[in-house]
Amino acid sequence: MSSNVEKIKERLSIEDVVGSYIKLDNAGKNLKGKCPFHNEKTPSFFVSPDRGGYYCFGCGEKGDIFSFVEKFEGLDFMGALKLLAERAGVELEFNNVNDGQKTEKERLLAVMEEATKFFENGLKSSQQAIDYVKSRGITEETAKKFRIGYVPADWRLLYTYLKGKKFADADIEKAGLIKKPDDEGGVKKEYYDRFRGRIMFPISDSSGRVIAFSGRILVDDGKSAKYLNSPDTILFNKSTVLYGIDKAKQDIRIKNYSILVEGQMDLVLSHQAGIKNTVAVSGTALADTLISKENVVNNLGIVKRLSNNIILAFDSDPAGRKAAMRSARIALSLGMDVKIADLPEG
Repeated sequence: MSSNVEKIKERLSIEDVVGSYIKLDNAGKNLKGKCPFHNEKTPSFFVSPDRGGYYCFGCGEKGDIFSFVEKFEGLDFMGALKLLAERAGVELEFNNVNDGQKTEKERLLAVMEEATKFFENGLKSSQQAIDYVKSRGITEETAKKFRIGYVPADWRLLYTYLKGKKFADADIEKAGLIKKPDDEGGVKKEYYDRFRGRIMFPISDSSGRVIAFSGRILVDDGKSAKYLNSPDTILFNKSTVLYGIDKAKQDIRIKNYSILVEGQMDLVLSHQAGIKNTVAVSGTALADTLISKENVVNNLGIVKRLSNNIILAFDSDPAGRKAAMRSARIALSLGMDVKIADLPEG
């Protein structure tokens, strides 16, 4: 692990990393800018190339390239390591560890990655699912890019597959992929898949690691929810993750504004059309998310660190307009510059 860190630090300077996120100006031997971790009008955030670190005199945040990326991107150390390694062109090397030595988070991330592969293969194997994805205007290339998948309407397909890969029941359940009814009358109930008969959209963290899923039902049975989302887990909290942020963040920085849309389909098709600075509220319908002001503040805070400018592009129906106005008020209270896209009905 230490050799990975050293290799990355040899190739990436603190000024290059921090400077790719915020505007820095010369201040003698150091560089200064407005702190991305708290609101301020006068720059009090200093970067020291000689020391390879940063310090904010306003809020006390300090550290190196890894702690900066962790804080800015909302990642753990392993996520920051992966992101910076890709940027530095360093191939990560790890000492061989068995599953018992892995942390719970590492085990759950491995479960989610394997589940994503299973869903991807499921899409390739179902002509009905392929036809549906095409009918929504999604190309094969885009489906691969967003790792869109499918799971048939079977009770234990994913569970059986993951057990064959030697994953423990506890880890599969903690990842939010399976459920089990309470045992009754001494009869033990069996685990079953949470997602069945759905087009699957993986939700990733800022470094691109899959942490949750949103599944859209393929054939409406009249009783199942149109969209089913992963529950909150140690990997995923719907109020702190935006769908597509891993693919949108660079374009948001370059263009200096983000576009917030309501769902996975809107996000995928926007990126396919070349509007790649688009993100979507993650893991729930926007109307549900807006029940909690804290959720909106957290979601907007993610893109505010990348750019203070935002365009809200919600549905043009009454619910969408209401959601846009409420989101706009919250964004304005955070000091963001807000526009609302006036979309024609339909």
